[in-house]
Amino acid sequence: MELTSAHLRYLLAIYEVSRTHLDISSRSIAEKLGVTKPSVVRIMNLLMERGMIVKEHYGKIYMTDRGIWVAKQVHSEMESILEHFPPVSQPLTEEEKTAAALAMTSALPDRIFTGEYDRLFGADADRTEREKNP
Repeated sequence: MELTSAHLRYLLAIYEVSRTHLDISSRSIAEKLGVTKPSVVRIMNLLMERGMIVKEHYGKIYMTDRGIWVAKQVHSEMESILEHFPPVSQPLTEEEKTAAALAMTSALPDRIFTGEYDRLFGADADRTEREKNP
C-alpha cells in the first residue's frame, strides 16, 4: 500500500512535533492536525506497520530512523514542488498550495522516499532494531 497524502500529513506532523517535544502522544498529534484521536490511532497503526514510528504501551510515540528519513524526504519533495508551483487560474492561499503540494508528493511512488534508505540500511533495518529493543 502506497502512502497517501493523509499518511504523509500525519508523518510530517509527528516529525514536526518530535523536533520540539520529547513526549509525543496521539492527543498532541490530533490537536496539531485538528482531527479526532481515533483517526490518529488508525494512521499510527499503518505508520507502525511501515516501520516509521514506534508506539509504547503507555502511549508515547517515537519516530524510527526510517520514519525520520522518510519525513525528511517528503519534506524535501514538497519544498521542491512549492518552489516550482505552476501558475493556476485563481490565486491560492499558502495553505491551499501546501495541500496541493502534499497531494502531488503523495502521488510519487514510495521508492522516492524509501529507496535510498532501503539501499543503505536494508528494508528491515528498523524492524530488526525494534525487535532487539522492544
